[in-house]
Amino acid sequence: MAYCLNPGCPQPQNPLTANFCQACGTPLALAGRYRLKSLLGKGGFGRTFLAEDLLADGGSPSRCVIKQIYSDSLAEEGFHSEAERLRQLGEHPQIPRLLAAIENDLGQFLVQEFAPGENLEQQIEADGPWAESKVRSLLTSLVPVLQYVHGFDIIHRDIKPANIVLKSSLTSSEPQNLPMLVDFGAAKWVRLTPAKTVIGSAGYAAPEQSMGQATFASDIYSLGLTCLHLLTGIHPFSLYSAAEDRWVWQDYLTQPVEPRFAQVLDQMVVRSLQQRYESMDQVALDLQFSQNPLIYAPKKLLARAKETMPALKNVLQSDRPDSSIRPVVVTAPQSWQRRQRLTQPVGLIRAIAVSPQRPIFATAGTDGAIRLWHLPSGQLVHTFHRRRLIGEGHSAEVTALQFHPDGRALYSASADGTIKEWDSGECCLLNTLSTAGWLPTALAVTPDGTQLISPNSDGQIVLWDIATLMPIVRLSQHQQRVNAIALSAQGNLFASASDDGTVKLWRYQRDRPQLAKTIDLSGKGAIAALLHTPHQNRPYQQLVVATSTNEVQRYDLDAQLNPAPPASFYQSASPITALALSSTGYLAVGSEDRTLTLWRLETGDCVAKLAHDWGVVAIAFSPDGQTLITASADEVISIWQRDPAAHV
Repeated sequence: MAYCLNPGCPQPQNPLTANFCQACGTPLALAGRYRLKSLLGKGGFGRTFLAEDLLADGGSPSRCVIKQIYSDSLAEEGFHSEAERLRQLGEHPQIPRLLAAIENDLGQFLVQEFAPGENLEQQIEADGPWAESKVRSLLTSLVPVLQYVHGFDIIHRDIKPANIVLKSSLTSSEPQNLPMLVDFGAAKWVRLTPAKTVIGSAGYAAPEQSMGQATFASDIYSLGLTCLHLLTGIHPFSLYSAAEDRWVWQDYLTQPVEPRFAQVLDQMVVRSLQQRYESMDQVALDLQFSQNPLIYAPKKLLARAKETMPALKNVLQSDRPDSSIRPVVVTAPQSWQRRQRLTQPVGLIRAIAVSPQRPIFATAGTDGAIRLWHLPSGQLVHTFHRRRLIGEGHSAEVTALQFHPDGRALYSASADGTIKEWDSGECCLLNTLSTAGWLPTALAVTPDGTQLISPNSDGQIVLWDIATLMPIVRLSQHQQRVNAIALSAQGNLFASASDDGTVKLWRYQRDRPQLAKTIDLSGKGAIAALLHTPHQNRPYQQLVVATSTNEVQRYDLDAQLNPAPPASFYQSASPITALALSSTGYLAVGSEDRTLTLWRLETGDCVAKLAHDWGVVAIAFSPDGQTLITASADEVISIWQRDPAAHV
């Protein structure tokens, strides 16, 4: 059949032998050369046809693709300028060559070479979801293509499975079978005019593109959704949960995706432009990093951390000091050195726990996975992966970690409303405890190993019997979220810190705690707390509290737990994020200002400042107090070692 060029023709299909449309009289050969054979697709701004070039070299017609853009969609100058850019793009082996750019009364026509083979939409309908390795190969092959396209200041604006043609599967033995990116009829040269036209395919177009504000990141979004469609076999419309306001594509996987690759895909399809990749160069870097963690690119990783930490970004972009904050003066020679810097992509870490008996430590955070590390070497030992549709792991962010005194059992709390007990030796799940839907915020185990303490976001504190894993009692004296639990070394006293502006002290009586004292922080929320016994022969305790006003205070408690007036230990210009106490009486304070400070608790002297590239988010000491593990917002884990010859 021959197809009529006139978009208003009532009967566009004609016999191949006809030279003029039998319904409207329009010539059937575009520019006397190109005959439209069948309609491939259409939208609000144009149509795409399979055609043949009647004057092709060799004497016989050759197939081509023609994109018809309706009249007035582009100004004449803009059309020819963009056609020239598309002609240059066609020099890339994975982009069809532009054969001609034609304009007449029926519209503007872009004639491109035909890319033989099935498009990815056809392949996935026939064969179902792709394996992760195949999707990764596709993405690895297409990223350089879009780098090339964007290098001409052109946005494709219609990336989807139907516009990617792959003759056969990507294999190392057939490198010539590369995916072709086709249909540049919607492409826009942004140097000439802003890409303000609302265009693109429903389900694949980025939110800003749907409002006529396409950017290079819009192509990244569409390519990411194409990958998600291939992995799941499900259209993007069904992969987004409006109720949860997030992509739920991983719930539809038959096999879990490697976490580093999943992170790349997640950042490609972030709806917010501020959090999405800005350029294909960034995608290429992270994609390469996801395949080989040894290829570490700190600049890109720091940029991502900056995008995901707005408060931290503001602090670090401003060098103006707060005149009300006194500078920290280190009173001792530097005795801590960074021993290792672990750069595996682990997401933003929320918790670190060190085994009291074995040379391992655990980390967990926003990606929902729990990782075990060998402390002396810094090597990753095992990962308890996040649960997708199947699996034993947590299904949401992990909020807290705590080892049992035996050094083997590990407890984790998660935003999914569960606490899990793991065997860190056999690397397996032992038990799962439900917290009745409330978010557990912290964990502590009594020194005798008999009870697990878990505060919740509703202000309650639950005590669990570890032998039976049944709740013993619920403490409900706090009015708001409880952020931290601190146990004394003897286990006869614990403190709870809350957003309600109080710290409560509890004594154990008959294995059950009784409220002994409430310390009012005068409207300041308590974000962290620690208990310390200066010397075994002294009857009093020291309570350390970090407040929502970025202050660290120390309270000396007498035998009746009456607090002396607080001593202000440290006032930070940035939010305080973590506290840790060593067995030797040194306090570590982490904050968003890229510095971790170490203090001698009894004297109040600052003995060290450990610089990080980005804000400190979690810290923990080794049992002997000679090793310190820190995690920062750039997803880097640092292991610090104290000089054994140091006297402080």
